[in-house]
Amino acid sequence: MFPLYLQSRLVERINRTWGKMNILKDNKDLACFYTTKHSWRGKYKRVFSVGTHGITTYNPTTLEVTNQWPYGDICGIGPVGKGQGTEFSLTFRKGSGKKSETLKFSTEHRTELLTEALRFRTEFSEGKITGRRYNCYKHHWSDTRKPVNLEVTPGGIDQIDPHTNRVVCSYDYRNIEGFVEVSDYQGGFCIVYGGFGRLHLFASEHRDEIIRSAIEHAGNFIGIMLRLRREGLTFEDFVTERLGKYSSDESITSLAEFVVQKITTRHPEPVKRILALTETCLVERDPASYNIVTIKPFGEVFALICDVDNPQVFTVEFIRGQIRKYSSTERDSLLASLLDGVRASGNRDVCVKMAPTQRGQRWGLLSMPVDEEVESLHLRFLAAPPSGNFADAVFKFNANISYSGVLHAVTQDGLFSENKEKLINNAILALLAQEAELPAVNSELESHFQAIRRLVASKAGFQAFTQLPKFREKLGVKTVKALKRNNNGVTHAAIDMLCALMCPMHDDYDLRQEQLNKASLLSSKKFLENLLEKFITNVDHGTGALVISSLLDFLTFALCAPYSETTEGQQFDMLLEMVASNGRTLFKLFQHPSMAIVKGAGLVMKAVIEEGDKEIATKMQELALSEGALPRHLHTSLFTVSTDQRMLTNRQLSRHLVGLWTAENPVAMNLLKRILPTGLLADLDSPDPVPEKDVDRMHIRDNLKIASDQLNRNKVPEWQRIAGKAAKEVEKFAKEKADLVLMHWRDKMGIAQKE
Repeated sequence: MFPLYLQSRLVERINRTWGKMNILKDNKDLACFYTTKHSWRGKYKRVFSVGTHGITTYNPTTLEVTNQWPYGDICGIGPVGKGQGTEFSLTFRKGSGKKSETLKFSTEHRTELLTEALRFRTEFSEGKITGRRYNCYKHHWSDTRKPVNLEVTPGGIDQIDPHTNRVVCSYDYRNIEGFVEVSDYQGGFCIVYGGFGRLHLFASEHRDEIIRSAIEHAGNFIGIMLRLRREGLTFEDFVTERLGKYSSDESITSLAEFVVQKITTRHPEPVKRILALTETCLVERDPASYNIVTIKPFGEVFALICDVDNPQVFTVEFIRGQIRKYSSTERDSLLASLLDGVRASGNRDVCVKMAPTQRGQRWGLLSMPVDEEVESLHLRFLAAPPSGNFADAVFKFNANISYSGVLHAVTQDGLFSENKEKLINNAILALLAQEAELPAVNSELESHFQAIRRLVASKAGFQAFTQLPKFREKLGVKTVKALKRNNNGVTHAAIDMLCALMCPMHDDYDLRQEQLNKASLLSSKKFLENLLEKFITNVDHGTGALVISSLLDFLTFALCAPYSETTEGQQFDMLLEMVASNGRTLFKLFQHPSMAIVKGAGLVMKAVIEEGDKEIATKMQELALSEGALPRHLHTSLFTVSTDQRMLTNRQLSRHLVGLWTAENPVAMNLLKRILPTGLLADLDSPDPVPEKDVDRMHIRDNLKIASDQLNRNKVPEWQRIAGKAAKEVEKFAKEKADLVLMHWRDKMGIAQKE
């Protein structure tokens, strides 16, 4: 028998271990980072997870848990050294005693990791740090002063509602650019926030203490240096510069507006707002006063989420972690317009999906691509899921790989360099191996197509479509089955993936490969009829704006110059005839609220008139009058004044369409005579050259130049070919020798262990 004091210690330890297991059983990863663990045995790569109940480290190659600590066992976490750096330490309690141990890690994202971990600071075993609260006033967007409490914490400044004692929002130190005093506003100071100079004005008699405390906390707990700017502001400066670098008229002038209901925890009921799309930003306005409530640049949009249960609800996810939820009767039209605006701004990584992004599945920040190692690991996980759960592997792959495609998709030169093309091909085969039994849940099926889209957006994936055995057949079966679901989310994902196969999304592409891919995709008349049927049904019912937008992209890549130059003549004529027979459907789209859809319909219409026979052109001219399209495009072509490239492209397209619809059309000319002054019409027939030469915004690709550049690149000198062949032989020989040495060393080690 054990002595009583040992029995009690044993029972205490068992209870403690059991309690830990119960706590961590329901732990869910909230934020993960790819880190390096520094140990006396060496350095190891680890996935460092901040979870709901504790901190966990995983082996990145197997996803096995290597360590796990409930927050109650953690003494502290903080930066190593002063100033900016990559190292941080985690101190935790060992066993039931008072002994503690410290581990050291390093990561490029130390600031973000510490911020996420310190959100749970009040649950730590030691130093349950709570900051001091200060009574303040905030200058509200409605131009009123509202009482608030500010609490300076280790991770940021919390704004607290004094009536409910609830945190309304947090200004994380990682996103604070600095502080600035407002000279003519008593106790006034601004938090410069968000990466674009957005100003948040507060007033407090403890202004100096708040700023000093925040600067100290940011340096001690997060490892970043914040500063109070020397040059102050006046209140008038604040009003003028409140929105930072997006305070200009170009950034806040609406190109399209939608009435929405904002769903937020700040208000018990949804609040009516106007969601405006400008050249560069998503602007939220108050409908009563038209004041700007919030502004977010398009470059910060990460993903758009369509609610599966409610056809009016959608969510916008941002790269800094904010999430905004809205409801709109025009949801799909709004999302199609927003998607076009975001991509036109240069943000190619945004996508529309059904399932919200699980932040804990991404091994890094949303604001930048993950490491090359992380990409390679997730490509492997698709081929061989560590947990055996393929659906989970697909969601994790999509969370880590940019929608614009695998970033590190080309094999690098080197002795033991990884074959990226093989990894991509294996991942594609793994996704297509599931075509016999499609996932029952639509969001899972959508994730499959979005994963394939990410793979074929790379050069290796694009080429694999015609080079990888059974790729075309299996993808065809999977796509046809998916389209039969009649789910707009699945259909949009499938067609967006097909568009990535029609037109390369990567740089340095091969026009011949594009031609081969198109020939394969457009070979089945039945499949094209199926796509056009979906297109017509959605247009006639006024639904599925995202599906319509993606199908217009598909038709643009097949029929519209310059992309049509790689479409085979017979297939081009067949598809053009099919589209022309449904010409009235295209005209309906000229009334659509989405600018992207109007532009897509215009480009297809232009191709139908220019490439079709005289009978088709005459029919389109008649429809332009009967459907009222001619006056609408005449107005656009004459009165559009903007610096936005999308608006200027639409203006150029409208001018082109007006010219096509009125050419050799006496009825249209008579209409113009009743609209425009005679002198202006006569000027159109003038032989004088047009005074202004506009930039061609529709033919944005020079295929001849691309082909000639490619030919020049492929002309490799004879000596270079011989040298390259010799280098490959040497590399092969070196690998064989290295393998032999390794096997010999392992055999010797095995013999030594037996002895």
